[in-house]
Amino acid sequence: MNERHDRHCCQEYSEVSRRGMLRGAAVAGLTAAIAPSWLPKVAFAQSGPTRDVLISVYLRGGADGLTMCVPYFDRNYYAIRPGIAIPEPTSNKNGKAIDLDGRFGLPQSLSQLKPAWDNGHLAIVHAAGAQNWSRSHFDAQKWMEASSRDIGVNTGWIGRHLASINEMKPGSPLRGISLTYGMALSMNGGPKSLPIPDPEEFDFGGRHRDTADMVRWIATQYAKVQDETKAAVLNMKNTMATLDAIRFRNYAPKGGAVYSDDGFGYSLKATAALIRANIGVEAVHIDLDGWDTHAEQGPIGGYMASLMNRLGRNLGAFYRDLSFDNKMGWTMVVLSEFGRTALENGAAGTDHGTGNCVFVMGGAVNGQRVYGRWPGLARNQLLDGYDLAATTDYRAILAEIVKKRLGNTKLSTVFPGYTPQFLGIVT
Repeated sequence: MNERHDRHCCQEYSEVSRRGMLRGAAVAGLTAAIAPSWLPKVAFAQSGPTRDVLISVYLRGGADGLTMCVPYFDRNYYAIRPGIAIPEPTSNKNGKAIDLDGRFGLPQSLSQLKPAWDNGHLAIVHAAGAQNWSRSHFDAQKWMEASSRDIGVNTGWIGRHLASINEMKPGSPLRGISLTYGMALSMNGGPKSLPIPDPEEFDFGGRHRDTADMVRWIATQYAKVQDETKAAVLNMKNTMATLDAIRFRNYAPKGGAVYSDDGFGYSLKATAALIRANIGVEAVHIDLDGWDTHAEQGPIGGYMASLMNRLGRNLGAFYRDLSFDNKMGWTMVVLSEFGRTALENGAAGTDHGTGNCVFVMGGAVNGQRVYGRWPGLARNQLLDGYDLAATTDYRAILAEIVKKRLGNTKLSTVFPGYTPQFLGIVT
């Protein structure tokens, strides 16, 4: 978190973010060391995947869905947001929305998602979330990533998915990767899954020329050990060798795609490289921080506009990069722990809310449509008089992707205590 973020966000979000960074730095190495056993031989597969790779992009801080997908048809939107509303597409004002379907629009900062929409590969679910939700970042993130409010559940929905289905490619060295310093909760419990913030640098510290000697020494030391420690050492060795062979920084995007030169852009570029390497990665988690916009939200030319531009530019680049190869099956879901209040506050920002929008992108998406029942923005339609009500449970979106695109029918395991009703978002 930097001072610019702190100016926009609440104290809880600052503390949660700092705590996560410290925890992640401390446990990343330990998590790698206790990973499940992987086969010692690694071969790059030549055939395409049998099911989609899942890419989960988490917008931490509570992104404002009423800015990211503008309900310009609902005139109450402009009444309750006199200073931060995105103008309707027919407006003469600066920063007017890009029309999607005659009802909803994209802000100009997300314009690079329009090609995916026009090609039918982007869908948006609005008024998504959960009933009786928490306004705490800590609780809402935990509940969403675990997809359970049971305090005894410490695994995540992606982790349970991976644990309840056979490997997409038998013998794969790596099934799940969280491109973060600590394992994202959503991926907890996943076999062959690791937190690796930079796959190019998944290596021993010290001088590079000493790496081979260190690997040999460790392998020799543990060669005669007959317990999980030996398996962990082999896991680390094989993962390092596999990722080193991909050469992430030399990856050349296709279709003229250009990623931004920052952590988020690099994570998506690395994800594209992983998918093209076809080593059997089944799930990738990426964070984009900074969405807690209590003050000076700036959806047009300000702070949030800049953040959305970063999001849109890189998601657009990823789509352009991988949409030119039909062998690469992938589905991306973009979500956040909660939306913002429908009402603008006195600091030209928004506070912790409920209903939000979820983006789903990929070649098998039934796109060019905004899904979900719109609850309305009149004061008597708002939840508690402040929030966009959640009319679609976010788990319905995730469960449909898990079953239809990831081939997992064990939904009661992945989403315990929940029976989804599909919206038809993916084929």
